[in-house]
Amino acid sequence: MTPERWLLTGGAGYIGAHIADEFICNDKSVVIIDSLYQGLESRITFLRAKHGLEIPFIKCDIRDYNEIESLIREYKIDGIIHTAALKAVGESMEKPDEYFQVNLEATNELIEIAKRNGVKKFIFSSTAAVYGSPDTMDPCKEDGPKAPISPYGDSKYQAESKVTAFINTPGNHGTSLRFFNVVGTAAPELLDNSVENLVPIVLGKLNKGQAPEIFGTDYPTADGTCVRDYVDVRDIARAHLAAADATTPLPPAMNIGTGRGASVREIIDLVLQATNKTQTEVIKSPRRAGDPAFLCADVALAKSAMGFTSKYSLEESIRSLF
Repeated sequence: MTPERWLLTGGAGYIGAHIADEFICNDKSVVIIDSLYQGLESRITFLRAKHGLEIPFIKCDIRDYNEIESLIREYKIDGIIHTAALKAVGESMEKPDEYFQVNLEATNELIEIAKRNGVKKFIFSSTAAVYGSPDTMDPCKEDGPKAPISPYGDSKYQAESKVTAFINTPGNHGTSLRFFNVVGTAAPELLDNSVENLVPIVLGKLNKGQAPEIFGTDYPTADGTCVRDYVDVRDIARAHLAAADATTPLPPAMNIGTGRGASVREIIDLVLQATNKTQTEVIKSPRRAGDPAFLCADVALAKSAMGFTSKYSLEESIRSLF
């Protein structure tokens, strides 16, 4: 039997490369496209060496629809994992049009290409940003309020509806996976290079001899700092595999998190312990606009729908970075 062949958009990215790794480990074939705007070709080089495979990689913008259509035909693609996106919340405020073009319009076009070419499986990487800034201390449920506060979150939320329409067509399969705060790595070569995420930000400060910064210490949480759900990138990859392998119809969207919250203070303390810099002073700054006190996943749906639960603890995720 020939293995299932998946087109992986954004496969040179932090999350995409981990999904590629997980799929190859489980006897699936992957074809990777990435514009390298944020992705790193070195991740693909690492995966080729690790698996002893010539993984097809095509440098291609997600908006280059003719190129993508020809690749889907050439490689006889069975399914699409769509992680390619612009994902900086702050930048999305400055460039909303581009965010909607890349995150919404390109997703819609990719689905149309899939339909024209008989691709029946489509798994979309979405985000907890669709929930916006909840004013409750309850975990977010998939059918709860959605109120994205950035063009990033809004573009992803609107793209989900395109995916839902696709998977509601008889014979099609897939879902949108809403990631919470992603952390950890399977290998040093696959590390997160983002300047948006808390752990890389803290490590970047420490490497420059600067003090980490906490924005807001007066939230209604145990230690006064924001609480988030930190999920290991290896678990994110496992969730995509579970969705790809599911034999029954999946819900249109599922949270991928741990169901447990950790505060900004706790995260910084874990990083300081891991780097033997526990004496480092931490700067306390005022709150930032739009930061909810509490944003954690209700993870019951992913468990009941596809048997998925997170495996890695936060301590393991932090340790994996060193």
